[in-house]
Amino acid sequence: MQFAIELDELDALDTSSHVPLYAQLADALSTRIRAAHKELAGRALPSESDTAAYFKISRPTVRQAMGQLLSQGLIVRGRGRGTFVAPPGVSRHLGRAFEFDLLPANQIVKFRLLSRELVAPSSELRELFSLRPQEKIERITRLRLHDDQVFGFEERYLPIEYSSQMSDRTLSSEVGVQFARRLIDGGVGRVHFRVRAILADARSARLLKMKKGAALMSSEHTYFAADESPILHGVVLFRGDLYDFSFTAPVHGLASEHRLATGRSAGSRPGD
Repeated sequence: MQFAIELDELDALDTSSHVPLYAQLADALSTRIRAAHKELAGRALPSESDTAAYFKISRPTVRQAMGQLLSQGLIVRGRGRGTFVAPPGVSRHLGRAFEFDLLPANQIVKFRLLSRELVAPSSELRELFSLRPQEKIERITRLRLHDDQVFGFEERYLPIEYSSQMSDRTLSSEVGVQFARRLIDGGVGRVHFRVRAILADARSARLLKMKKGAALMSSEHTYFAADESPILHGVVLFRGDLYDFSFTAPVHGLASEHRLATGRSAGSRPGD
């Protein structure tokens, strides 16, 4: 297998440096990735064990370096699948994770457009979108597939003025956040997520090819334009047995937090 970065391309770690070994390794890898991010996206990195053996360091040290790259959005990892260079621009922010980080970067997610139809909105949708009496809304349903296996079902609602801008081709190829960004255009909008565990009803069980009452993860979302007007609302249901989501984020100790707040290093005196 040809890796994104070969270990012998990296300089040796300096054990006499005050910079921790994990930080040296993370810096060396991040420099390589950033230099050719687009070309390396989706390609695997050497395993933790191989990296630890090559540099003669512990696996926890390698794991700490990888955690740093993960928090920077430079890599993605899947249990039992390995570590891969993330696509450029991927954010690890939870607000985007459910749309972008479903699977490692070398995995392909496909969409199957089931229907798009004008329907009478529920009272909640009518209030959300400030619709006039008798005004309809477009409902769009899709399946998400990986290796031709269905693992997600989507049901989204858009006012007609926005849905008319969405072609069937767009709806058959893009994740929801991408066509939401099309609608937001040059402005800066926002998205609100609500994630919870639910049980599959008869309809979702049939579409997702699972038993009624099986575990699902529900990701309900509403996108807002720059002027705070809602432009898209919906829910994505994921099979609980096929969806694996994780994230890494830094956790500062209390002493570090105090130093950041006061701008003083440990052991310094007022006036130093």
